[in-house]
Amino acid sequence: MDIGDLVSDALKYPLSDWTKILILGIILVIAGIANISRTFMADNTLISVLGIIGLIVGLLGYGYFFRIIKSSLAGISELPSFDDLVTMFIDGIKVAIVGLIYSIPAIILILIFAASIMLSLISNPSSIPVGMLIGAGVGIILAMLYMLVITPIIAVAIANMAYNDGEFGAAFRFSEILDKIGNIGWGNLIIWYIVTIIVYIVIAIIGGIITGLFSLLHPVITLVLMSLIVTPYLQMYVARSIASLYSSQEVTYKSQQSRTAYSK
Repeated sequence: MDIGDLVSDALKYPLSDWTKILILGIILVIAGIANISRTFMADNTLISVLGIIGLIVGLLGYGYFFRIIKSSLAGISELPSFDDLVTMFIDGIKVAIVGLIYSIPAIILILIFAASIMLSLISNPSSIPVGMLIGAGVGIILAMLYMLVITPIIAVAIANMAYNDGEFGAAFRFSEILDKIGNIGWGNLIIWYIVTIIVYIVIAIIGGIITGLFSLLHPVITLVLMSLIVTPYLQMYVARSIASLYSSQEVTYKSQQSRTAYSK
């Protein structure tokens, strides 16, 4: 499967069942309820409670993302069901932890520069040295660049975990993951990543324009509609496309075998 076919398949994949888009959308709306509530609520305690609830429910969203990858790797073309929520929640925890562990270098960079600014404020509350601000900016840029580079590798690591039936350690078998990327082709992975970023931007802009019309009624409606429709669609696209990319070498190999057997 080439990148064009892969992207085309992944773009059409979520549209096969709008009900499941909306179910995932409801999960994501609840996951972001704390951010939504800030637009019309001032009670910080209640917002914190909603944030905890949103975090827990959001793990189900990660779990469904993982379930799409697993089902796609198994060759299933339909969107998976939302049954067995306990397993989906556990899978969501695994996905979240994998992302967190891979993000540790970026987190450390941000914490170092944040701590340096705090210490500077403590020692001299009236001003922050210009050099410190520049250093903080450099630290944030380095953290962002690291996340930009590591994100497609995280995607392959999660796909490798799904391929190995949810084995957590499979997401950190670096030689295995790098070998897989080598088989896929670094060029193909980069192209997929760039295309995915473009898809995100285009769909987000289109979704923002359409849902933005409802902001005339209330700004919260735009946030809800984005979480309800646009974000779940994009998550389904990414999960389906990375699974297809991960299995692309096996698909090519099997089709070559079939042609060879047929020619004999």
